[in-house]
Amino acid sequence: MDIKKRADGGNRQRGNDEENEKEDKPVTTGEKIKRIRQHRKMTQKELGEAIGLGATGANRIAQYEMGYRVPKKPLLQKMAEAMHVSPMALAEGGNGAAADMLEQLFWLDEEIPGVICLVQTQRSAALYNANPDLALHYDDNDDWPPASPVAMWFNSTVLDEFLRDWAKVQQQLRRKEITEAEYFEWKISWSEK
Repeated sequence: MDIKKRADGGNRQRGNDEENEKEDKPVTTGEKIKRIRQHRKMTQKELGEAIGLGATGANRIAQYEMGYRVPKKPLLQKMAEAMHVSPMALAEGGNGAAADMLEQLFWLDEEIPGVICLVQTQRSAALYNANPDLALHYDDNDDWPPASPVAMWFNSTVLDEFLRDWAKVQQQLRRKEITEAEYFEWKISWSEK
């Protein structure tokens, strides 16, 4: 089965075909540079000057953002510093975000066996003790997806704490306690937290 299909459960019913095609394309480094630059309210010229590109800075930044050029790692590091984000926020994967994430999880599982724990869930609290292989149960009134998801946690304090923090920030966004911009800011600077 195709990883992209597995990553979204094969559910392509939301939105139109154009939106679905966009979902399949990984976000490029250039698109990340542009989105973070705009979030920081920086012009292309300001970013170019901040990383030492001089008079041609705005043009070079535009070329990176449009994908005509790809900045080398030392320049990406300078951009990350200038925009106050983790260099990982600008990294680009080769196989798409879902495939890259799965590959990283597979290798983490090889490197530290038992650090990643997965369990299937089951809808309906009435079946709570019906299947001992399913550790998580939830009822139909919860805001869960229609298909029973798989739960994952880490036997690692750092990873588990990070996921707890992320869950809290997502809940704040859903409850409209923070804005989309504040949520984006949290994601692009998570490694500094």
